[in-house]
Amino acid sequence: METNENKNSQESIVRSIMDDIREMESIDIEDRYGQTVHKIKTNNRLSIASRWMKYAAILTLPLLLASTALGYLYYNVISQPTQYAEIKAAAGSVVQFELPDHSVVWLNSNSKLRYPTSFKGDKREVSLEGEGYFQVKADKKHPFYVNTPNNFKVYVYGTHFEVNAYNDNQTIETILEEGKVNVITPDNRKVEILPGEELTYDKRTSKMFKKNVDVYEQTGWVYGKLIFRDAPLEEVLSRLSRHFNVKIHFKNLSGHTYHFHATFTDETLPQILDYLSESANIKWTINSMQQNGDSSIGEKHAYITLYK
Repeated sequence: METNENKNSQESIVRSIMDDIREMESIDIEDRYGQTVHKIKTNNRLSIASRWMKYAAILTLPLLLASTALGYLYYNVISQPTQYAEIKAAAGSVVQFELPDHSVVWLNSNSKLRYPTSFKGDKREVSLEGEGYFQVKADKKHPFYVNTPNNFKVYVYGTHFEVNAYNDNQTIETILEEGKVNVITPDNRKVEILPGEELTYDKRTSKMFKKNVDVYEQTGWVYGKLIFRDAPLEEVLSRLSRHFNVKIHFKNLSGHTYHFHATFTDETLPQILDYLSESANIKWTINSMQQNGDSSIGEKHAYITLYK
């Protein structure tokens, strides 16, 4: 027989089970399910939002830094006025130097080139007075312009060429060694020059013409040489005048035109004039430089006469 203690214990267990059943029966299952789903969604939204905030921070920081850098460049570099430099070749000298884009330039006697210390924008521009030989660094996106005082322009993308634009010359010459050169005249005519061609533009008449030339002869000064290939005496004397910084006074009393074929490297002006005198009836004298009233040294003069 069961004892009273065991019987009471069993009855207590039964009552507890019945209470649990009644409590479970009183629960609204659909309502609790909805609450649970809501909590899950809320937690998911918080988790996703947290992750997006992290991603946004990661993406925004570089953009902020880039904007700051661009702003600095604009206000401190791009917006700054362009600075210019000027290179001059003294009388009787040749100067070689490199531009900011690594193009190389040679300037002949009494020439100067003005250029920006840093090329900006969509083109590279320099201004030449005198004679210059250019080896332009290739850049198809940024054409290279050589401007002259007469608004005669030469533009290329990368090539080797020469421009002769002395102010006291009646003409401007452009010679192409390799590549392609485009010329724009003061009246906006455009002309293309091919390798081995020379374009001559007359500043007084605005006329121009092209011809084939010996490029080595015309650019020999770059290598320290004076090269003449069937050159008329007047042209020879003109180049000697610039090369030696001497004002030459020439009289042709012969009624004839003489041409010369020669190459000079280290010869002095008297030595060259003696050579010319062996081929034609030429007499010459050179005066010594004299001091001016302001203590400066006067210009040297040479007087040359061609007789019959």
